[in-house]
Amino acid sequence: MSECYINGSYWYSQRVSDIHDVLPSTAHIPALLLVGKDESALDRTSQAYRAIRRQIIDLTLRPGSSFTETSLAQQWKISKTPVREALARLRRDGLVSALPRAGYIVSSITLQDTDDLCGLRSLLASEAAAEAASNGVPPAALERLGILAEIASDYVPAETRLDDWLPVGIEFEAIMAHFSGNNRLTKSLVEVLDELERVLRMVLMIAPDVASPPGELHAIFESLRDRDPKAARMAMQARCERVRRDVLQVLTKSTSVSRANIEIPLN
Repeated sequence: MSECYINGSYWYSQRVSDIHDVLPSTAHIPALLLVGKDESALDRTSQAYRAIRRQIIDLTLRPGSSFTETSLAQQWKISKTPVREALARLRRDGLVSALPRAGYIVSSITLQDTDDLCGLRSLLASEAAAEAASNGVPPAALERLGILAEIASDYVPAETRLDDWLPVGIEFEAIMAHFSGNNRLTKSLVEVLDELERVLRMVLMIAPDVASPPGELHAIFESLRDRDPKAARMAMQARCERVRRDVLQVLTKSTSVSRANIEIPLN
């Protein structure tokens, strides 16, 4: 292991500040990178929304599982009103569905939706990379991207803990997206990354040894450093499409898919 790991743990700020310091406070930040951050300034509904959404993304609330407003309110020791309002937002996000007189169910992960999600990520991230390269990434943020690329190259399949390496790529893309200069593009990509995190966690439960090729983030970093939009777009698209192939291959081979009934197509 290189110096990027200290006592087996992922480090964010030994050589430079983390995402919260290289980006302004108004920036869109992926949910994984907000874990453990002070939420005292948020209202009750926003706190409940973040807490429930986090449990869905990290698979504490598993796809297809059901729950009630009462059970969540008791868990978080708050009234049902903010929980109900948070769940209304999560329904709009497509992460939960209401069950008539029976609570809520966490949305399932399907091959079609996953393919759509990965395709959307490829479109958004590739364009964000090209725009960021064209605009130029400031020195502090560029240094952070270089460190993240270095950390990614130290990943050891089935040895490095999931929560030690999963934030690396997510943070890299969020920083990169911010410097695309397009706020709506950044917001959309961060939302996609949050949903993709749930899928990646599922994939890595099925196949813990799935790994990114060494140097994948380095290629993107170098194109950003060199301010080469064409190379940045191609490198990011290659990464996104590689993830798409790996994810669909693993999910297709999962027991839940292989044991599913095959329906006769309708004419």
